[in-house]
Amino acid sequence: MGAKGDSTLFGGTRGKPQGSLDLESGGGEGTTPKPTYAPSPKHDPKHPIGNPNPIKSQEEGQRLLDTGYHEGKQIYNITDDGKLVKFQPDGTPENGYHSYEVDGSPDVPASVLRRMRDDGKITEAEYKRFSKGKGKRRG
Repeated sequence: MGAKGDSTLFGGTRGKPQGSLDLESGGGEGTTPKPTYAPSPKHDPKHPIGNPNPIKSQEEGQRLLDTGYHEGKQIYNITDDGKLVKFQPDGTPENGYHSYEVDGSPDVPASVLRRMRDDGKITEAEYKRFSKGKGKRRG
């Protein structure tokens, strides 16, 4: 992993969509619109579930979604605060995705964790910790 402040980390200038989702932005007939970050109302502190949103802004959410690692219908990335997040499609016509924080395996496929490690998004130690489902990213 690079030095602190390295703009290539956490989806900076280095990130690019991974995987096989159709990211056509035209939304024409027969194409899937580009995924759109849509925070879940469950992240509202006034909601009965009230889980905190690991993503701090609409801009951060969209950037992480755009530069995430695709596996099936899910997209994975690391927030600016170093949290591992999983984006889940909402099934809306706008192709909305909401996110939530995960601890690693089994919520994140091993192939995604390997790609994150190989791309320098996470260190070898973080890869091992996430592979074991051992929780939050450190520092």
